[in-house]
Amino acid sequence: MKRFLLFLQVFLIATIVSGQSLEELEQKYNENKASGNTNQVIFYLNKIAYQHWNNGNLNTAVDKYQELLQLSKQQGNTAGIRNIHTNLGLVYSDLSQYDKALNSFNSALNIAQQQKSKPAIASAYVNIAVVHQSAGNPSQALDNTEQALKLAKELKQMNLVKTCYGMLAEIHEKLGNSEKTMKYFNLYSSFDKHIKDQEMEKMKKESQEVVKKAQADKQKTEVELTQERQKLKATSDTLERIERLTKEQRQIIKLKDEKEKEMRAKLRSEEIIRYLLLGIAAIIFVFAFFIYRQVKQTKKVNIALSKSNEEIKKRRDEIKKQSEKIRSSIQYAQRIQNAVLPPEDMFEKYLSDYFVLFKPRDIVSGDFYWMTEKNNKLIIAAADCTGHGVPGAFMSMLGVAFLNEIVNKIIENEHVKSLQASEILMNLREYVIRSLHQKGTAHESRDGMDISLVVIDKSTRELQFAGANNPLYLVRDGELTIYSGDGMSISYNRDNNTEFTNHHITTKPDDLIYIFSDGYVDQFGGDKGRKFMSKRFKRLLLEVQNETLDKQKHILERTIMEWKKGHMQVDDMLVMGIKMDFKTSQSLARDQYDWAGKKVLIAEDTEANYLYLVEALRRTNVEIIRARNGKEAIEVVLKEDDIDLVLMDVNMPVMDGFEATQNIKEKKRKLPVVLQTALNISDVENKAKKVGCDDIIYKPIKLKLFLKIIGKFLA
Repeated sequence: MKRFLLFLQVFLIATIVSGQSLEELEQKYNENKASGNTNQVIFYLNKIAYQHWNNGNLNTAVDKYQELLQLSKQQGNTAGIRNIHTNLGLVYSDLSQYDKALNSFNSALNIAQQQKSKPAIASAYVNIAVVHQSAGNPSQALDNTEQALKLAKELKQMNLVKTCYGMLAEIHEKLGNSEKTMKYFNLYSSFDKHIKDQEMEKMKKESQEVVKKAQADKQKTEVELTQERQKLKATSDTLERIERLTKEQRQIIKLKDEKEKEMRAKLRSEEIIRYLLLGIAAIIFVFAFFIYRQVKQTKKVNIALSKSNEEIKKRRDEIKKQSEKIRSSIQYAQRIQNAVLPPEDMFEKYLSDYFVLFKPRDIVSGDFYWMTEKNNKLIIAAADCTGHGVPGAFMSMLGVAFLNEIVNKIIENEHVKSLQASEILMNLREYVIRSLHQKGTAHESRDGMDISLVVIDKSTRELQFAGANNPLYLVRDGELTIYSGDGMSISYNRDNNTEFTNHHITTKPDDLIYIFSDGYVDQFGGDKGRKFMSKRFKRLLLEVQNETLDKQKHILERTIMEWKKGHMQVDDMLVMGIKMDFKTSQSLARDQYDWAGKKVLIAEDTEANYLYLVEALRRTNVEIIRARNGKEAIEVVLKEDDIDLVLMDVNMPVMDGFEATQNIKEKKRKLPVVLQTALNISDVENKAKKVGCDDIIYKPIKLKLFLKIIGKFLA
């Protein structure tokens, strides 16, 4: 855990750079102390304290830092006091004196909060978290790490975010939260890989610049050599001319007299030309005067334009600042909206197989999904509010709040009303009309929502459906059945007393139901820039019906992205798919598997990803062996005859997963190989089929789906 400590001290830099010995530093310290130079005393005392710390004299280092703290307080150096408290906390941590370390780090935190320095506050939270973890207080460590993570995200410090994810993984491991341990391991790995990719890209660019410079230097050298050759040739030509001149000297003397006569005639001609030139100069002067006056006027105009441009730039900067403030506010609103949507844990708790494809057009969304469980019944809704972006988001927040209140009231008064889908929609319409003061006048707002809502009895699989403009699709045995919603929205209508139709459907365990907004089918794209349309959407659902719902989500997402291409997203998108098979136990999915006697080869180069997979398989009793690249995986497969399954990462050094799989399948055709990848593109699936891969697991990995897929080959 101590590897996560952050060293953000300004005072340490001077000591680290300096090469002075401890004796020299002591001498300088004593000289300045004698002369009363307090600033230099502080400077050298800080170096002395660090030298003792670095040399392992921790108690002496504490004494020196305490002396330094008193001097800094006398000077009123707040930043210095904060850094000294931080250094003291680090030394106390090395001494395992955790109470004193916490006191020092809390003092540094208080000063940082007074200074409103978010980087320093984040650093203090991390240091406090590390001390709590070292002292065996994981709960306090968790609170401080979450505070640090929140600030790191605000500051967009990717390395600090990665560090916090790593700490959270370790803390949750100590607390026994396996699900969250794997979640943060996965996030830590993703950030680590992303940062390393950025560093590799930077190194690549720097290498290219070095090569370009070397090539430029080479060209420069070749040019200089060419110039030297030209100079040598010019010298040779000059010597030849001198020789010719010596021979022709007599002839030149003869011609000289004739040229003098010609010169006299030429001088007379030049005199005439001079007079002509004077006349031309006078004309040019007149023109120059007029041009000068024009330039002067132009300069005045340019000055006015420059002032105007400065004003425009100033206004543009103001608009940019306002835009940034608005964007920041919208992003905060996104966090609020995400907080009220059902968490993934709730879906995992009650549903065996499902997906939620949620793609807002803007930062916040007018579409929303909602779920709750009451009296062994699941109530699930997919809604499309009027508009998108901020206006739509306001309506979605109202929708979530109203649905929660309506269902709770119905449950409280169960002797009066039964839990019916149509009844919920009628109540929701009343709430919207009353809250928005809709009376049906010509100029009032028509805000509201279209919605599909289902009520599912988990024990009997009886399903109720009611819809406002939106339908429900049911796929069973290769056929798609449409249950249409009523042609009215959740807002003021001509006849507000008209009841919504309550469809009763008896379902089977393998039935698939889909509820959605119109954003997916209304998306423009394709070769002709047309809408995706419901017909194409229904055909797509039938094509993917035999896939797991997680894979269906990947296919739907990939399909709409390929369809959209260069077109803008026109509306928020929401598609929910649910398999009518429900959990009766809250036990972890991995507890259902026992693969004792089975052996799995994990081919994975990234340490965090490998540890995640090991943790996922920990309770299955399976034997695990590892290869760090494709070539090594082939060697292990050929050496070990009792391997039952290969988990193959796609992106690995030396040899990638595709080539390694092809080689393995050529030698052991019946050995199952499951690829794992973060790429959601059709090209990956095509390559996987070509090399003989048995299945694909997409990252980030869902534990339940992961165990289900590999269970096909280990059962």
